[in-house]
Amino acid sequence: MKIKYYTQHDSKIGRWAGSKRLKSIKKMGAVLNQYVPLFFNRFSAAFNPAHRPIFESCWVYLAILLAFKLFASYQDEELARLWSAIGDMNHPTLEEYRLIDQYLGTGERKYLDLLRYADPPCPARLKRIIDLKLTGPDNGLPIYEKYAFNIEGSSMDRCIVLYGSSNGIYPKKARKLLAEIENSGYSGHVLLRIGGFPNTQFGGLEICHVPYSFKVAFLQEARLLGFKQVLWIDLAIHPLCGFETVFSEIERRGHFFTTVGSLQDNFPTHLPKAAEALNITQDLYVDIPHISSSMIGLNMEDSRAIQLLETWYNETGNLYSSMTWWPEELSLSVSAWRLGCEPLTWFGNLVCAESEQFQLETRPNVQFYLDGLR
Repeated sequence: MKIKYYTQHDSKIGRWAGSKRLKSIKKMGAVLNQYVPLFFNRFSAAFNPAHRPIFESCWVYLAILLAFKLFASYQDEELARLWSAIGDMNHPTLEEYRLIDQYLGTGERKYLDLLRYADPPCPARLKRIIDLKLTGPDNGLPIYEKYAFNIEGSSMDRCIVLYGSSNGIYPKKARKLLAEIENSGYSGHVLLRIGGFPNTQFGGLEICHVPYSFKVAFLQEARLLGFKQVLWIDLAIHPLCGFETVFSEIERRGHFFTTVGSLQDNFPTHLPKAAEALNITQDLYVDIPHISSSMIGLNMEDSRAIQLLETWYNETGNLYSSMTWWPEELSLSVSAWRLGCEPLTWFGNLVCAESEQFQLETRPNVQFYLDGLR
């Protein structure tokens, strides 16, 4: 049974979460932010061999989670002018979304010079970064929808998150994947965004200028909404069966992702400035698995998974760690490696190309196919 139990434009969804209670917690978080530096968790992996969150079981930690308001380390005059023009960062209006689109598409964005003049260049990736649109279809309000499919027992805590920019083919791809998930027999919730930016009602808009930051932002949003097993899936990934195996691994291991080799195998797409920001040197590339961000599953009851999400989010906010051709994957890979979160398997063991589906009889572990539409 399908239940579509909430559909709302993004400018209003924040009000659903913006109760007096949450507002008071946010005020508490603002005070705590004066005393708890945001970079604290960034280095916690190096000084915390037990891999436990620093504030686990502490009311301060819980307050920070609920208040969750990360400020990107990077700032410049152009970005400051943009944020000053937004009346309420948690509830932007349509006109304010259009201002953000103008900045993303035609703004100077000096930090992107690291990609514009990168060696090696990658024009196709740069174009996709610049083409991100936060307004919804037809330049209107963003779309935010929630679905519940075949809910029973523990599946009440499951959530798949789907995000697509409103331009190009992405709205159609999002709708297609949503239908495929329903038809797969999946049991759990789905959050769907077309346009807008994930986690906006909890302050996430402040990292929207960082390339591919919508992935970590959507995982964080699902966590703050109370879901326990959360799966990000790219719109290019299509299920060939159900999701039971994936969610079983998320629950058992605490995390679910695959590898596409080591960082060394994908060198030189990892640009020097990003590696420097992450405090890694090239001699470590061979030891660090390159994690594919096509599917990322986290168990939000697992302390190490939570620490991974927090660390990855903080690194994303620092911006320079994302100035590379696989921006979300480099920071995710390094954060996971430092915390000892190992990939489940090689990407190709679970995913085949769309043209390889005839091989399924000889590749019994394949559960998804990857399309070539971007």
